[in-house]
Amino acid sequence: MTIIHRYLLSSFLRNLLYTLLGALLLFTIMDLLDHMGSFVDNSATASMVLRYYLYKGAWIVDTVMPIAVLMSVLFTIGSMARYLELTALMAAGCSLMQVARPLLIGAILLTGFSLSWHEYVLPRANILERKVWEVEIHKQADTINPTRDIALRGPDGRMYYAHKFDPNTGILQGMRIVTRQGSRVTEIIAADRATWTGATWSLSGVTRRRFSEDKETIDHLDKMIASDLTIDPKGFYRDRIPQEDMTIRQLQDHIRLVRQTGGDPRKSIVDVQFNLAFPFVNIIVTLMGIILASSPRKTTVASGFGLTLLVSFGYYMFMNFGKSLGHTGAVPPLLAAWSGNVFFLGLFLVLFGRARR
Repeated sequence: MTIIHRYLLSSFLRNLLYTLLGALLLFTIMDLLDHMGSFVDNSATASMVLRYYLYKGAWIVDTVMPIAVLMSVLFTIGSMARYLELTALMAAGCSLMQVARPLLIGAILLTGFSLSWHEYVLPRANILERKVWEVEIHKQADTINPTRDIALRGPDGRMYYAHKFDPNTGILQGMRIVTRQGSRVTEIIAADRATWTGATWSLSGVTRRRFSEDKETIDHLDKMIASDLTIDPKGFYRDRIPQEDMTIRQLQDHIRLVRQTGGDPRKSIVDVQFNLAFPFVNIIVTLMGIILASSPRKTTVASGFGLTLLVSFGYYMFMNFGKSLGHTGAVPPLLAAWSGNVFFLGLFLVLFGRARR
């Protein structure tokens, strides 16, 4: 790595760090002012508030990372252009992309970081943030890991309901299992109590109703071993995650479940593609920033901030518009999720063809 590359990379990383810290501080202060009344009214402790913003910081980092990358590139390359350092290097025979090579490598690494962050850090942080806000601060029921009135769909496609669940013993009270074939209910099993034996469920106080096309059969059983149920106690205490907060792996599991039960998984497929496409914005905004900042006009703080807002707003609007069209089925999932990246990559190629190189 040459001295120029080390200088460029250190300047970029310094600007990126300052931008991320500034965004974290700004978002936190704005959110704190907005929610101060809730914190005071619910007597939230300093520990609750601190943990709430610690977990919320994961979402802030994920959201502002592309903006921070673009602004850092504009300031880094713009500074070299303003002081004629870029002109001197290009006069010495270096092309624009040769000079900016460390930024491109950094953008690729940041794309991998963003993918990992969105898959392994952000979902868990969102769950913990919601628990602090709803359960600890507002004293509401735990909707993420409920222990009462649980309703879910199992891996076998059956609908399960439990009035009360003890996660320590794995005992369910007021269990009900509904089996369907298409839109028709074929069996309902109601049990006063269900105990996990380690391999199967042991039901007691059972009423089993089976429906055929022309009649209903009812059986009352004191005990029943339900060896065909594929769900275990962990399934009842698994995090109930909103689809928008699911990881790629969780979305893929959800797609398989929806297909098994005859549903339409289009929305989940779009979300999988969107989660894959979004991190690549770090590479695209880096390319855009290099071209925009290398122009002969001076990139000041004001112009750099304005360009950042313009490109970022356009990209987010384009991506979310495509995502909405994908959810409604107006365009295929792949096109809905990746059209924003393709459009701005094409815009970069047009600007690159007109730029000094």
